[in-house]
Amino acid sequence: MEYGLYLHLPYCRSLCPYCAFAKAPLHRAEPERLLRALAAEWKLARGADSGWSRPRTVFFGGGTPTALDVTILRRLFAWLRESFDLSQVREWTVEANPEGLTREKLAVLREAGVDRLSLGIQSLEPGVLRFLGRIHSPERALEAIEDARHAGFRNISVDLMAAVPGETAEGFRRAVEALLALRVQHVSVYSLQIEPGTPLAGKAARGAFAPADDDAAAERYEDLARLLTPAGYAHYEVSNWALPGYASRHNQGYWVRRPYLGLGPGAHSFDGRERWRNEENVTRYYERLEAGSLPREDRAPISEREHAVERIMLGLRRARGLKRRSLEALAGASVTSWSTWAERAGALRLDPPGRIRPTERGLLLAQEIASDLLARADRTPSPA
Repeated sequence: MEYGLYLHLPYCRSLCPYCAFAKAPLHRAEPERLLRALAAEWKLARGADSGWSRPRTVFFGGGTPTALDVTILRRLFAWLRESFDLSQVREWTVEANPEGLTREKLAVLREAGVDRLSLGIQSLEPGVLRFLGRIHSPERALEAIEDARHAGFRNISVDLMAAVPGETAEGFRRAVEALLALRVQHVSVYSLQIEPGTPLAGKAARGAFAPADDDAAAERYEDLARLLTPAGYAHYEVSNWALPGYASRHNQGYWVRRPYLGLGPGAHSFDGRERWRNEENVTRYYERLEAGSLPREDRAPISEREHAVERIMLGLRRARGLKRRSLEALAGASVTSWSTWAERAGALRLDPPGRIRPTERGLLLAQEIASDLLARADRTPSPA
């Protein structure tokens, strides 16, 4: 089975107030316990389904994987090589933050075979970094890219955030221009989302700040297109731009609904038929494995309706779009009126013949146009 392997390493040097992922502060880290838990989870998962032994892509996320010290990283990589057949891996990504990303850690990543680095820069405006709880400076962010280059990384992705309170249009443009000057291979841009239960959600509820509106996010994405497209970057998914040959193989697996196995607290998995997630509380994740059970939650089969909805929603997030006959098989006769409406609105283009692709505007409105198609399909009577 061709699949993506995701490892969630939950520790961070500081906890960002907007982050809703499973995490714990580095000063409370239990790296030995983490290594034992990952090994135990893999042993149990392999016993439950033997088809997971040979991944095609590997992604270390978190948390901040590079917050772990060099000794633990080396042991983690050694365990991975011993436990999995990595001979068919086509891309291996590790997430990192600029702070704490030392040259020694970069060397350890390269020695292990990691070939793609995903840097969480988020912004190059000091005020925005403070609002987001980030502890690196703009200068250190750019230095980290240079350090990665000197370590031998030729595939560097950078994360930015848009529509953040305090952000300026000029500051955002300068950040993109700085990344262009460094010729990073991949740029991911995400609008700030206020997730329930996070410290940022509490501040918003108290009126401590005014969230940016949708127009601000739209303006940032338009700025991105104006800067990145002429520089040779393809907008291949709603939030992602890449130079030719550098689109994320691992993330594309999610968008085309290829199976993936997640290990670690809060990690999600999909085997093509069912989805499940792991226990999100880091301590409870450890305790369940130490008691000999897989820490899985919410395991459920995917219905035919859910399969169809996912194919439509995910397909319209990608610049490649979907084949028209595939859409018709999923949504029926409603595709004709919907595609005419969306094309007139400048959200779709019907080329080449037989394929429906979102335009730049359509990528920005992917959720809305997909929802409209599903609503039309629900209203279309079934044939007698």
